[in-house]
Amino acid sequence: NLPNQFAVCEIEPHRRDGGSIVYFTFAAPSTQDDAKRVAEKLVRDIDAEFATGHGRPWYDFAPIRSLPVRGVPFSEDIVRMLPSKKIKVEFIGPDLTVEQIFHEFREYGRILDIEMQPSSNKDAPRWAIVHFTKLRSATRARNCAHGDVVGSTRLLLSYIKENHANIVIQWFKDHTKFTIPLVAAALIAVIYAIFDPIREFFVENKITRRFDLSRIPILGNVRRATMRSLLNRDAASPSEELSAWTSLSDQYDRLESILHEPPESFVVVTGPHGSGKTKLVELAIQDKKYRIVIDANKLASQHSELEQMTVLARQLGWWPVFNSIIGITNTIDLMVTATTGGKAGISATPESQVRKILECLALVLTKIRHSRLEVLNAEEQRRRKADHAKGLSPASSGGSSASPGGSGGFGQLSRNLAPEDIPVIVLENFMDKDLAFSKTILEWAASLVEAGLAHCIITTNSISGYHEVQRVQSQRAASLVTLDDSSPMGAITMLQQQLAPEALPEAPNADVQSEGSDEAYGQLVAEYQRKLDAVSGDKIAYAASILGGRLEDLQLFVQKVRTGESIGAALEDIIQRSITEIRKHAFANDTEVGQCEHTWTPEQFWYLLTELARHESVEYDRMRNSSLFAGNDDALLGLAEAQLITMVYDNDRPSRIRPGRPVFFAAFNRILDDPGFSSTMAIRMSKRFVDLETAKIRKAEEELALLNVFKASADSYNTLASSMAIIAASKDIGGGSGGGDRSWLRGGAKGSGKRGGSTASDNAVQLYPEAFIARAIRSGGYDAAGGSETLSPALSTPNKPAQSWLGWLFGRRGSSQKQTVTGAGPNSSGTGQLQDTGVAHPIAIPGIPFELQGRVRYLLAAIHSSQLKIDVWDEEIKARTARLASL
Repeated sequence: NLPNQFAVCEIEPHRRDGGSIVYFTFAAPSTQDDAKRVAEKLVRDIDAEFATGHGRPWYDFAPIRSLPVRGVPFSEDIVRMLPSKKIKVEFIGPDLTVEQIFHEFREYGRILDIEMQPSSNKDAPRWAIVHFTKLRSATRARNCAHGDVVGSTRLLLSYIKENHANIVIQWFKDHTKFTIPLVAAALIAVIYAIFDPIREFFVENKITRRFDLSRIPILGNVRRATMRSLLNRDAASPSEELSAWTSLSDQYDRLESILHEPPESFVVVTGPHGSGKTKLVELAIQDKKYRIVIDANKLASQHSELEQMTVLARQLGWWPVFNSIIGITNTIDLMVTATTGGKAGISATPESQVRKILECLALVLTKIRHSRLEVLNAEEQRRRKADHAKGLSPASSGGSSASPGGSGGFGQLSRNLAPEDIPVIVLENFMDKDLAFSKTILEWAASLVEAGLAHCIITTNSISGYHEVQRVQSQRAASLVTLDDSSPMGAITMLQQQLAPEALPEAPNADVQSEGSDEAYGQLVAEYQRKLDAVSGDKIAYAASILGGRLEDLQLFVQKVRTGESIGAALEDIIQRSITEIRKHAFANDTEVGQCEHTWTPEQFWYLLTELARHESVEYDRMRNSSLFAGNDDALLGLAEAQLITMVYDNDRPSRIRPGRPVFFAAFNRILDDPGFSSTMAIRMSKRFVDLETAKIRKAEEELALLNVFKASADSYNTLASSMAIIAASKDIGGGSGGGDRSWLRGGAKGSGKRGGSTASDNAVQLYPEAFIARAIRSGGYDAAGGSETLSPALSTPNKPAQSWLGWLFGRRGSSQKQTVTGAGPNSSGTGQLQDTGVAHPIAIPGIPFELQGRVRYLLAAIHSSQLKIDVWDEEIKARTARLASL
């Protein structure tokens, strides 16, 4: 009970500030000071009562206090004016000192700091900031002292928003050397803990096809029927397709027998493009429960390693894929390196991601195998219990003693699985593409095969891929399945079987014949006979000879004929498609052709096309060492990769070159018969030959200049080179004359007078370029004065016409001399050998040191041979240009 008739009038709660304002009445004395003292005593009594703990909730450990309200409370619910430890005190009147502010606000709680308005700040009203140590102290002051009057100054209080700094976050910011690696490690751990099981789930679904709707019989049948109707194909079982292709059927049986055995080594299926490798593998693995296909063509079509990794993950069902994680980890590793000086070791690359994908796939395959072994083990246990109940022994029942927990290893465990339960991994066209992760994938596949987890089938276009696979798994020989084009008779037999008309229906019964039935049946018989004659006629044999034994082209031909096209129209369409493909890929100026790098020039392929059109196959070494290919096989390998040519291997090396497909032989001849295109490409090829021979001449001239055998003077050498070109460009001359002029020798009577400074007593005999050239011209009948002279006795023979070295070398011969050039035409190999009949070769070139005689003679002969070839190619260019003008 409180004195002075204390009574509560109203309670005003301030929930946001955590308190309440109590309005009360009491019997006050007569004076105001006495009333103030009585009110303060009442507040102290109430505060003492709260200090005893009565009425305080059990969960609230903070003390409850009661304080007198000296000002006018400001009740508001402004959202942004939240309570804080800082109170802004505005002075309406004279400024208070720090001491006054301290005495005014100390009773509400401990003060951390008092900040006065700077004297330079002229804002009005003047203010001060009181910073309490506790938030409750600030709320007490805000509700009790707002509007209080100290002296003649009224105080207005408001909260100041604080930027609260988290201690943990601030510690992380201050210690980046430790926090960045910790955060990165935590992020990676979360990714592994959360996403790895998800990825394993999706990879397993991809392998087992758990949610594949096509496995439902009704939906699968509807899908297959729809595809056949859209493609206008008749339904044919795999056995029927294989029976029409004898060699494919034989290889199918061999591949199927390999897949029925436990996995021990790679299975390599090799053959030219379109020979049926993919079809053979699809038929062999169609009954397998678990199969994985990695298409190298789709991987090679990507331009970066990151894109290849993404496509590989999509083919294997590895999801989700975070491509950005590679950049993030690399950035973090770079930051750690910059801050700490050492690498954190968390950087990732596309190759490391590929390894993770393959490891996840291997883990899933291991789980699948163990789950199948557990099922087999449970069945074995049930069978043994049943046999035991019947009194049969395990030996008499033919039971097996192997168990999943045995020590037989992976290979022993795989023998317990049925052939259809062993997974099969197919690497399509894998050895034919240059992939960034080829070695990684091959080593991973080799580990799976050696562990007995799965079979691995690799398809490749060339036998060289088999040897690369063999190097990866050198302990055991890989199984080789080779496909090739069928023989001409086999192709004819296949076309006749596929295009044979359906059996003729029986003739209608005479008793139930209706009007027009005989006529309709007669039309059926005529149509049947027409189809039978078409199949058994020469058209099929001609089509088979053009298409060859390539399965892909034969199937396309059969499909076109079945849709209603005639045999001639279908064959012509395939040839025209081949021509379009050749022109698009071989003669394009793009840096890439499809998925292959363009490593050849149009002139090189045109030269190869002309040879293949005439001979159907050419020697690899002859093409490689021709002047256009210059001993470099990059162009030939690029053409083989683009499937424009096929290389035939002998003794593990390329021996011959054939068209990429048999139908290309007909396409090559069609392209060669096109007068406009053929003449244009022939001109380009001839110009290319001219450029090559010109480069040879230039190189030989540069070497002659370095040898400095004619004259050290550059002017003399230029005169010699120009004169040689004039002689080489002039026509054949007739007749030669003799004489004893030796003006082209230094030390002679005339030579010493021309140059001066040399006497007849000089022992060193050197060649004079200008006089030598002039002597050669005169000996050939080009004397300016029209006279003729005889050659030096050193350069003549009794029974054969005399001739100077340049005259003999550049073909300036008499009428009795015969020289021919072979192998320097547009249809030759480009060797250009000079055949000389009836001309005596000089023994030595006067004026040149003995040790340089052989090299100088070789260089001059090379210049001569190249110039003769240039003459032939120039004539070819003129002829082709005239042909183009006449079109």
